[in-house]
Amino acid sequence: MECTIYNMIECKDTMRKDLDFFIFSSGSDNRSYEILSNYKSSETTSFIAINYEERLADLNQNDTIFDYKKFGIKILHEITCSIKDPSSCLTSLSIHDFSSISSIGLDISVMTKPYFFFIIKLLKERFKVSQLHVFYTEPKTYEFPNGLYSKFRTCTGPLSIIEMPGYAGFEERGSKRKLIVLLGFDGDVTKEIYEDVAALDTELVNGFPSYIPKFKDISLIMNEKIVCNNNSHVKYAKANNPFDIYNLLLKIKNNSNNSFINIAPLGTKPMALGACLFSLHYPEVRIIYPLPEKYENKYSQSSWISWMYTFDL
Repeated sequence: MECTIYNMIECKDTMRKDLDFFIFSSGSDNRSYEILSNYKSSETTSFIAINYEERLADLNQNDTIFDYKKFGIKILHEITCSIKDPSSCLTSLSIHDFSSISSIGLDISVMTKPYFFFIIKLLKERFKVSQLHVFYTEPKTYEFPNGLYSKFRTCTGPLSIIEMPGYAGFEERGSKRKLIVLLGFDGDVTKEIYEDVAALDTELVNGFPSYIPKFKDISLIMNEKIVCNNNSHVKYAKANNPFDIYNLLLKIKNNSNNSFINIAPLGTKPMALGACLFSLHYPEVRIIYPLPEKYENKYSQSSWISWMYTFDL
C-alpha cells in the first residue's frame, strides 16, 4: 500500500522538545547542528552523538562548527566508530533500551547513508520501535570546486559496491534484475553501480522539484551517459520528500513482475530515507551503495530549510 500516513513539517524556529532520545552525527558542515541548536532549553532529551574515527582524524577539534557541546545539551553517550562499518556502533547503541521509549529523534543531515539505514533497521527489528521522527537540514548549496559541476565529489578513492547491512533482499531463481538509481551529482558513481548490477532494465529517479531548480539539471547532465542509455528510463520525485519516493518505488515495483529490484540511493538524504522505509516494508528488494575509500568531510555550504519526518516503522 502507498505511504500516505505520515507527517512532514518545516521546523523553522521551533520544534518538539518532548523527544526521549535524539541520535545525531558530528560533522564539519555548517548545517551539522542546525537541528541541535533548537534544543538549547531542552532538559528531558538524552542525546547520543556518533563520532566517526575518520572525521576525528581529519578535523580540527577546536573548530567551533565541529563542537556540538557548545549548545549546553546533555550528552548521554558519545560513540566513536568507523565510518566504513555501520555495525561498529551496534554494541554501544545496544546498551540503551529503546524498546520502552515512546519518542525517538534521528538527525540524518550529515550522517552517512549506510549508518542511518542500519540504525533505523536496528530500532525497528531489535527494539520494536513503532514510530520515528527523522530530521534533516537542506544545504543552501553544494561545493563545486572552481565552480565546475564535473568536479563535485562526496568521496575519493576506489569504490566497493556493497549491500546495505540488513538490506540484502531476496533474489529468486529465474528473476530478472532491475536497477533503480536515485540520482546524485556524481555520474562516475552511477556508472560503477550500473556496471556492477548488470540489470536488464534501469529506472533513474531525478529529484524534482529540487532544493534549487538548477540541481535537477546538474544531476541529469552529470549522469548523461546513463540517462541516454536505451535501457534507462527517467522518472521524477520530490528531492525533499521521502514519502514521494516511497510511493514512486511502489509503483515501479508493482509494474515489475518477476524482477529482483536493486535500489541505489545516491541522491538526497530524504530520497534515501524513502528508499530505506520502502525496503523495510518490502524486504525482498535489495539496497546497494558505493562504499568509498574516503568520504569528503565537507561538501555543502550553509543551511537552508530543516524538516521533520514522522512515520510508522
